[in-house]
Amino acid sequence: MGLIATVLAVFVIQGSSVALDYPKKKIELVVAFNPGGGSDILGRAVAQYGSKYIGETIFVTNRAGGAGAIGFNYGAKAKPDGYVLTFIVTTLTIAPHITKGYPVTYKDYEPIALVAVVPSCISVLADSKYKTLEDFIKAAKANPGKLRVGQAGTGSPWHLAGEALAHAASLKLTYVPYKGAGPSITALLGGHLDATITSASEIFPHVQAGKVKTLAIIAENRFAAMKEVPTTLQLGYQANVVSWRGIAAPKGTPKEIVDFLINGFEKVSKDPEFLKLLESRGTDLKFIKGEAFGKWLAMMHKDYGRIAKMAGIALKK
Repeated sequence: MGLIATVLAVFVIQGSSVALDYPKKKIELVVAFNPGGGSDILGRAVAQYGSKYIGETIFVTNRAGGAGAIGFNYGAKAKPDGYVLTFIVTTLTIAPHITKGYPVTYKDYEPIALVAVVPSCISVLADSKYKTLEDFIKAAKANPGKLRVGQAGTGSPWHLAGEALAHAASLKLTYVPYKGAGPSITALLGGHLDATITSASEIFPHVQAGKVKTLAIIAENRFAAMKEVPTTLQLGYQANVVSWRGIAAPKGTPKEIVDFLINGFEKVSKDPEFLKLLESRGTDLKFIKGEAFGKWLAMMHKDYGRIAKMAGIALKK
């Protein structure tokens, strides 16, 4: 019969061996945002290490636009054969609640794996009079609407984090939207804000440099790179907002392929070099796979919808 060029991946599914003729060619990983951003950087790392364990090259394409809608929609509507995957991120569980006609939700995908989370946090200048979150909250209550808090645009995870904290502590804050966390941090450093809410990883270099003090992590768990900073939940405030990154395939992708991909990316999550890379970028590994990831996405979608409604930015139904 001659040599067979295609490598067959062998699965054990419910006790029986099944030969899977996949992958036979390169796999596209869609990143729905521009090159150089947080999603792109981590997406490329996932592609690099994923190639090692999937057994075929995974290459990234940036399909940006429409608050992620272009890339997410492309990935969701791709042929469900395992050759187009999507690097799904927080936006997918926020935008459908606040953007009219947003064409895609997490329900349009087969969940493969959650890879990483980055908690939100509230920070002030290192020499600020606000030494603790309680100091900030007391000042905000004494001066309703007067404290200026920067965030990365209306509807961003960091905007929702601010709203969640304000609701939990019964505060009225004035939000100053910027085009990204970078400009918000710059404004804080320039003395134009009382505080800023960003991801913990984005503010961390400035904390390291001694220019900024983080008052609290607005999440359930402490941030590994700043273990001394308490969480809002530990301080008695029910505010928990994280930015997340994961991998998904189009709805209808065969279970055998989904299981193969889950197995490969689970190996990525245990790779020492990959873990070291996450640590260097101030990102915490959080690996949840398959159906459990799907349930986690449903929970995030519900939570962000609730916060968007609370903030007055949710679509009218």
